[in-house]
Amino acid sequence: MAAIAKVKLGARDRQSATRSFPNVKREGQINATGDIALFGRPCYRDALPTLPGIVPMARAARKQPSSTRRCAGVLSRVAYEYARRRGVVVAPLLEKAGLTQKEIDSPNLRIGVVNQIKFVGFVAAALGDELLGFHLVDGFEFGAIGLLYYVAASAETLGAALNRVARYIKIQNDGLRFEVLPKKNSIHLRLHYTGVPRYTDVHQIGSMIALMIRIGRHLTGSTLKPTVARIIHHIHHGKSELEKLLDAKVEDGARVDEIELPAASWNLPIVSADSHLHDLCVQACEEALARRRPKESSLKVKVENATAALLPHGQARHDLVAAELGMSPRTLTRRLAAEGVSFAEILKEVREALAKRYIADRTLPISQIAWLLGYAEVSGFTRAFQRWTGIVPSAARAQH
Repeated sequence: MAAIAKVKLGARDRQSATRSFPNVKREGQINATGDIALFGRPCYRDALPTLPGIVPMARAARKQPSSTRRCAGVLSRVAYEYARRRGVVVAPLLEKAGLTQKEIDSPNLRIGVVNQIKFVGFVAAALGDELLGFHLVDGFEFGAIGLLYYVAASAETLGAALNRVARYIKIQNDGLRFEVLPKKNSIHLRLHYTGVPRYTDVHQIGSMIALMIRIGRHLTGSTLKPTVARIIHHIHHGKSELEKLLDAKVEDGARVDEIELPAASWNLPIVSADSHLHDLCVQACEEALARRRPKESSLKVKVENATAALLPHGQARHDLVAAELGMSPRTLTRRLAAEGVSFAEILKEVREALAKRYIADRTLPISQIAWLLGYAEVSGFTRAFQRWTGIVPSAARAQH
């Protein structure tokens, strides 16, 4: 009987009619939010859900070929147009990433974070652009971000805006966590991946870092200058270009993804501050947040992210990863076993995936790849790569 009940439950029709909302102008903060500020709550209730990243409550969840983490898909749509204008045939890349043309054409459809990471990576490969994520931010229309942008743009100070973004970022992308860490002489703006392996991404994180800097300058009307930008993945070439692009020192291969700002930046006034609009946006954000159920990241993903960060330092060991996650090695082993995986399997998976990415970059010496993957000797990496793929690294590189 239990089996029959499960079959019936799985066969239920879960589709529901979507609501219609009046269109909202999106040419900038003043136009996009003028009606909200003018007419107050009645307009706000109908208009705000049409902003990018806010999905009406009545919209039924659609089955997606991805992880359960979702995002507004703004970056995917920007990457699509960027590639199309440069003559890239985009349809095969969409299909390969598990996305559809409808998802690109419909701003209110949320997409899988994993799908977005894959698609932007495919576009970068097609264009041969290691810094694509950073380049996509050039000419970016901030209003396309939707409610998350407006709640920051209407705050009184940069510090207040950053705190709002930290609280509400999951409305835009629930595979990201944003942490604001004010210190005596600096402010650290740190990005964490949740439920998504960080090592699989190069370009989404680049866009997030570049956006934080550009939006900070735009909102404060200043030449906001970070002290340093730290990035977990390695930048194999173009680092000097990136430092010019961000106007900041860049530390790649870092333990965290973060921007460090001078402490004085905290009290910089926001030029578009609007207390009435801010209150409306905060209430809309709180309602949107309440509709999002908390999603616990699997331990496997947490181990993957910790392992990838420790690899280049030669510290991707079972005991050190356990300490990084605040548990004993025995507890880590037991909890991973409950998920049907072992630390050794995760380490192999992360190393193999990164090795294949690095091998495709001909500017990266095999010896440096071995170091990046935590091998003390090139011979150790060569033997491991041959076990994974059946060929040695030099032969694999010759195929690219």
